[in-house]
Amino acid sequence: MGKHYRDQEYLNRVGAKLVHIRGEKNISQEEFSELTQIDTRQIGRIERAESNASISMLKLFADKLGVKIIDILDV
Repeated sequence: MGKHYRDQEYLNRVGAKLVHIRGEKNISQEEFSELTQIDTRQIGRIERAESNASISMLKLFADKLGVKIIDILDV
């Protein structure tokens, strides 16, 4: 198991929300990787809450998913 963060439960919820939004938009991790220019493995780590994404990365995700950043963070 990877690093455990202080707010691990929140990171779990944010990761799950990203997976949910991606699923609603029928975008695979591979397609999302191409859209964001972020490695698929890094996207997977963020979605599994194994990595703590930066604010700028979350903003990029929101922009590419066509949602507001609050839609990702308000979980």
